[in-house]
Amino acid sequence: MSTDVKKGNDLQRFKVKRMLETLKSKKGFHTELISLYIPHDRKLSDVTNYLKNEVSESQNIKSKLTRKNVLDGISTLLGMLKNYREVSDNGIVMFAGAIPQNNTPGTERMEKYIIEPPEKVKTFRYHCASEFLTWALEEMLETKETYGLLVVGRKKSAVGYLRGNHMEVVREFTSNIHGKHKAGGQSQKRFERLIEEGEISFYRHISSEVNELFLGMEELQGIFIGGPGPSKEKFVNDESLDYRLREKILDVVDLGYGGTEGLRALVDKVKKQIENVKYVREQNIWQNFMKHITSETGMAVYGHEEVERALNLSAVETLIMSEQLKLYKIKRECSNCQYNDYITSKQINIDETNANVDTCPNCNSNSFRTTGFYPIIEYMGEIAESLGSHVEILSAETEGGETLRSTFGGIVAILRYKIDY
Repeated sequence: MSTDVKKGNDLQRFKVKRMLETLKSKKGFHTELISLYIPHDRKLSDVTNYLKNEVSESQNIKSKLTRKNVLDGISTLLGMLKNYREVSDNGIVMFAGAIPQNNTPGTERMEKYIIEPPEKVKTFRYHCASEFLTWALEEMLETKETYGLLVVGRKKSAVGYLRGNHMEVVREFTSNIHGKHKAGGQSQKRFERLIEEGEISFYRHISSEVNELFLGMEELQGIFIGGPGPSKEKFVNDESLDYRLREKILDVVDLGYGGTEGLRALVDKVKKQIENVKYVREQNIWQNFMKHITSETGMAVYGHEEVERALNLSAVETLIMSEQLKLYKIKRECSNCQYNDYITSKQINIDETNANVDTCPNCNSNSFRTTGFYPIIEYMGEIAESLGSHVEILSAETEGGETLRSTFGGIVAILRYKIDY
């Protein structure tokens, strides 16, 4: 069975997402921003020759300034390619362009970016425009794999689907099927027949809705069906579900109840079969952390300072952070004695940060200034990966991800061994 998100890929995807935000904010005056997508099977020599040919073509651009900026962009890309001997398995994505520093032509500054794509680049692309071409990378970040969820009950049923870190409840169905009755004789048989007919009609109505919903999902990997009692078997045996969807049924499981609550119970019941889907994986990660907290094993810590200390002691087995964690590591450096340090802050305005710095702690000069800032997710994530720790970034879509953000400050860790505080 295919999987949705590979373990250990969270940090890379976060970096790409953040870089895309930067790229989409860049605008040029004319067709001066160049995007280059290189698939694995494309020879670098062929790419170099292609760019050299574009140099010749660009000589025909009428505007002197535009021509200069495009040629500078191509030269920048050629220079970047010299650092590579081969194309990585997923390919290479490069961007170069003259970005105006204000609304006046002639103030452009050449900027360049390299991205390791989270998935394989399938098509070679060379694109010149007033904006960078980012949709191809955005598609790579989109979760495509989907699992259909169907809970069938005699009174209540529900349909939904699981995609990435999100479970969507599409619709809940309520039947008008009569319950028990006290009639006897011929009336009893008539009531039983009416109840049976009503039940079948209810299931066929559900099938009609499910057929319309799921047949339009190109990336539907499978369908899980659950429900209380014999309802789910009656639904499946009725065969009103389209044959193309019947072929995708992966499992039929018993549940204690129907309706929307049953959908969540269904996911929990089949989670071993889809354990690498991000929604399920996030649930498992969070449940594992909470097990240590509630059992007071001493193998879990939370809070930025506590987690960073554990990380510095190489004691972290799994670093868990919220995608919505808005903290930054700010690097400060003294140009006089080269002393540097890092502080943690929500403030990322370099000018304002520098205004608050008085003197260098090492040489007491006033040359101590902010030289850069990094999202703490990247800063701590890279340290964790260098130490062989797992890095998990949870979204706010799941219950665990929301609790991580709102209750635990967005950063926790499961330890390799106990540490003293």
